[in-house]
Amino acid sequence: MRLFNRCVFLFVLSSVFCVSASASSFFSSVPQHQPDSNFIKDNPIVAQLDSLATLAFFTNSTFTTDVSKLNIYNFPADSVPVYDDSVYSKRIAKMGVNSPFEYVYNQQVRNYIDVYSVQKRKLTSRMLGMSEIYFPLFEEQLDKYNLPLELKYLAIIESALNPVAKSRCGASGLWQFMLNTGKMYDLKVSSYVDDRLDPYKSTVAACEHLRDLYNIYHDWAIVLAAYNAGSGCINRAIVKANLDTNERITYWKIRNFLPTETQNYVPAFIGASYTMTYATEHNLYPVQPPVMHCQLDTITVTQDFNLNQISSYLCLPESDIKFLNPAYKKGVIPATKETPYVLCLPREYISDFINNEDAIYCYKSPQENKYHEQLKQMSAVKTTPSPVMAKAKSLTTQTPVKAQTQENKPEPVTVKPETPKANTSSKLVYHTVQKGDSLWSIAGRYKGVTVEEIRSLNNLSTKTVIYPGQKLKINLKG
Repeated sequence: MRLFNRCVFLFVLSSVFCVSASASSFFSSVPQHQPDSNFIKDNPIVAQLDSLATLAFFTNSTFTTDVSKLNIYNFPADSVPVYDDSVYSKRIAKMGVNSPFEYVYNQQVRNYIDVYSVQKRKLTSRMLGMSEIYFPLFEEQLDKYNLPLELKYLAIIESALNPVAKSRCGASGLWQFMLNTGKMYDLKVSSYVDDRLDPYKSTVAACEHLRDLYNIYHDWAIVLAAYNAGSGCINRAIVKANLDTNERITYWKIRNFLPTETQNYVPAFIGASYTMTYATEHNLYPVQPPVMHCQLDTITVTQDFNLNQISSYLCLPESDIKFLNPAYKKGVIPATKETPYVLCLPREYISDFINNEDAIYCYKSPQENKYHEQLKQMSAVKTTPSPVMAKAKSLTTQTPVKAQTQENKPEPVTVKPETPKANTSSKLVYHTVQKGDSLWSIAGRYKGVTVEEIRSLNNLSTKTVIYPGQKLKINLKG
């Protein structure tokens, strides 16, 4: 989505929008660790209630990837059906009966039907599967904002339902927000978090933007064009079209005055909508999605930690957690009590996370424990004096002989804790980590202290987890 300039049409970059490899192997990886003896299992009664809560959905769900059931026209496996223009025209007219969107059929639309139903069949099958993850979310928010549910197909041509899709221009996420446009709708971007990649937040932002555009143009096709090219481009096209004052402004009346990419954008939307609606008629069937939308749940977290801790403690592949939480760019959730974040997990793991939340926050994987043990050993080697130095220290600390006078009596050599000089501009103190503390909250308690300074002073990496009782060096300034 663009407000000003837009790069080359995103759909032709089909390789960019293919679903990530992690999605095809969801939950298939073998966990590296088993739960320890302190792992708190879910209450069996509560687990049964959770199971019953979703039973009705699965019983009534019509979604299937079984080709033998979906292939109601008995197409051969390698058949690629193509129809006459009259067939396409009737089907698209039928789509428009119950939609406020003005579906039309022409040669440009036909070209994009061929793209999705003939040229990019594998991609379309993957999108049919991925729609079971994202379309329920899209429809819920579109309904909340009283927008046409057909706008869910906009994400098809924007990102091919790849939540981490990124264009060469820098647009990101399912709805392809540019940085500045995202900021207009409260999508925050930092070194650790990119809200444009968050499926929920970006969907809300897209609905708000589409609503705002409709309040300006009152024509859904023009709204799509403005989503692609920006309002300025649309306004210039309206002026160039030189329409009569009382003439209704429509996309097709100004289309020839739009950039080539935007001229193709609405036909692409109609072509994608048609193909997703009539997939069976084109011998197209969904690839099994990695997880269904109803199998997911969320929980709010208020402490900073990394996704590897959840992976190791709950025996859930880290790649799968990252797939469900694409907004956390570096696998770190910088949560605090003041700034909580949302974590998405398979529903079956939510209770385990809640029951073991404190342990997960403090958990260190065997690799991390080994790393810290090596650091301790290296530190011990550096602080152990050699035999020669130990003997020299012993001689200097012996009782002075009587012949020595008070004036020439040597000072005993003692090891004192390192303290800053009185005239320095900083002071070293120790902070004892309390339950609920994070590096962000600790840094906020000391004026002028940053998280990176705490990490550097204490040799902490971005994946290091702090725990209650740990002492951290803090360099006070001023």
